[in-house]
Amino acid sequence: MSRSFLIGTLLLVCLLVAAAGCTGQQSTPATATPAAPVATPIASDSGFNALPKADLNATETADILLLQEEAKFAYDLNSALYGMHTTLPLLLNISDSAKISMKVDDVILVRYNIPDPESQKAGVFTNPSLQQMYNNDLNTGLSSAADALKMSARAADMNAADLTAAIGRTDNKDLIYIYNQQLAIARNDLRELSSALGGYGVVYVPQYITPESYALILASPMETVPAK
Repeated sequence: MSRSFLIGTLLLVCLLVAAAGCTGQQSTPATATPAAPVATPIASDSGFNALPKADLNATETADILLLQEEAKFAYDLNSALYGMHTTLPLLLNISDSAKISMKVDDVILVRYNIPDPESQKAGVFTNPSLQQMYNNDLNTGLSSAADALKMSARAADMNAADLTAAIGRTDNKDLIYIYNQQLAIARNDLRELSSALGGYGVVYVPQYITPESYALILASPMETVPAK
């Protein structure tokens, strides 16, 4: 066997190894689950900060206080349910969404110098109706994973309805801006929870928003929400 033949063979082997190495470095992009697009934090949102501060009437103030407690309600409920159903990380995601909504409300409380109504203790509310609902929904949600998801969906359903009603009771542009941001959060939560419930063969039936509104929410894509 000639020396030139051996050298040629070695060169061919080296080329093949190099080619294989290059091919091995290529990878197929992973397909991520679609998530809600995130905007800037509401406190630094130029669109919100450009809106003028206006006088509040008693109804507008009451709505602000109620919606702040509803955000805490969703946070406390989903956090507690996740503690009992750790195989449902979606509940943790929903509690994170509620935390964002609470921060959005804090901006309004500060802007209008309204004392924060929420208790610092988990599961405790100043609104008697919310307190009773929390106790009942937590007890129901502990029964099974599907029940936990249904109670979470009910909280988002209630919040969406109350936000829509609050928008109809004010002409303050800054409040309407804030409420629409929170509505996007509630609608995203309903989309995700509806999908998760489908995995259990359960169809959520809205108790607060209309069936038509719910159908439109499910038929539309995830929305941009404020950042943490």
